[in-house]
Amino acid sequence: MPSAPTSSSQAAEPPAPPHTPTPPPAAKPAPEEPPTEKCIRKPSQRVADLLDGRGCTSNHPSDPVVTHGIQAPTVVVEEPTCVLEGEGQSNWMMWTDFAMSLVEEYAMAAEIGDAKALGPRTLAEAKHCPDWPLWEKAINEELETLRQAGTWELTKAPPDANIVSSKWVFQAKKDAAENVICYKARLVAQGFSQVPGINYFDMFASVAKLAAIRSVLPMAAAEDLELHQIDIKGAYLNGELTGHEAVIFMQQPPGYHAPDLAKLVYRLRKTLYGLKQSGHRWYQKLIEIMLTHLGFSRCDVDQAVLVTDTF
Repeated sequence: MPSAPTSSSQAAEPPAPPHTPTPPPAAKPAPEEPPTEKCIRKPSQRVADLLDGRGCTSNHPSDPVVTHGIQAPTVVVEEPTCVLEGEGQSNWMMWTDFAMSLVEEYAMAAEIGDAKALGPRTLAEAKHCPDWPLWEKAINEELETLRQAGTWELTKAPPDANIVSSKWVFQAKKDAAENVICYKARLVAQGFSQVPGINYFDMFASVAKLAAIRSVLPMAAAEDLELHQIDIKGAYLNGELTGHEAVIFMQQPPGYHAPDLAKLVYRLRKTLYGLKQSGHRWYQKLIEIMLTHLGFSRCDVDQAVLVTDTF
């Protein structure tokens, strides 16, 4: 008789569950930073004084205490407190004195500027002035003076030539009583349109040193000599433009072109105010006259001091 199958001593183990990865630990939240306080800009001392009603925007009696458009603060009556005499007033007094001095300086500068600014700035502005006939007369006199001096000649400019621009400068001269005595119009070259190495080279003009002047004055006082000062009218108009390096072409005066020759330009034979080399050329002309024709000699220490013993 067959025997029944015996159970194994070791029973079959159940299958292991699938491996699940362990999640990483959660990161700790960063500590919150304390909120930063906003930087509140404090008003300046002058603004604070205006808000408190102790300051003023202008020192003129007729002007309002507060600028137009700003509402004055409500006056709040406070209980009187014990304040020492002079406490907190020194800085305010110093600022008031400083502000008043600035206002006086600005007012004086504006008054002087208005008194001197009697001439129009442009030719178009001069034509709209009620005294235009006097300005026109001054312009014609200036042009005639330059023509007689042989300052320029009309010519056709080369294709690659640099043409220097020009403009009119007006000035009304006055006497001691602030009365206009002369209307002056001057034609000047606009030197900023010159090209270095093409329109100009040397610009140096020697000037007497202050030490030389301080030496001459005591000598004149010790020897009981007379001192004279001269002013050469239109000094820069006497400089000569000679040589190939001094070829300058300039536009005709604004508003005063030669009839039927508007396309031509001026080739300058003499210097004009505004040119870069005007001072240098005038210095050369003056030294030539003083040394060659008047018999002066240069000082060895200061080249701008000329000496002679013929007078």
